Amino acid sequence: MNVIIKTVSYSNTHDRKILQSCLQNWFENPKELQFTDPRMFYPFDFRKWCSLSYKEENVTPFIAVIENWIVAYISVKVVPENRKAHLFHLFVDQKYRHQGIAKKLLAHAEHFAKELKLNYITLHVSPKNDRAKQIYEQFGFVDNGVTSRGSIKMKKEV
Repeated sequence: MNVIIKTVSYSNTHDRKILQSCLQNWFENPKELQFTDPRMFYPFDFRKWCSLSYKEENVTPFIAVIENWIVAYISVKVVPENRKAHLFHLFVDQKYRHQGIAKKLLAHAEHFAKELKLNYITLHVSPKNDRAKQIYEQFGFVDNGVTSRGSIKMKKEV
């Protein structure tokens, strides 16, 4: 299975149309949407999704593609003043889970952070999302507290 990681942009009209279609399909299940972004409520609202996370310039979304089909997604927000990258919206299409694609996206995001000479990577995960917590721990992330909304903060030095 050949997985290609690509950068996409919400400011690019073509990318935006493809992302909207893909995300609406993925988030037909309210539980998937809630795990991916607890600020979002069902039904999925693409405009709200964009306004919550993609207005800032320092956010780079990456997609994993197999045979011209988007199968996974992650976003990286760079916080230059803190020398960190914050990962969010990691999602793998249900049909492609348990194949190492999330780890490939995480490795790509880490490489991206290293290229920018950042010191660490952070992320937040729902306490109920055991599979995601397991993947993050395997990838070297450690528990770093709890957010005001009850998500687990995780951190990894790069």
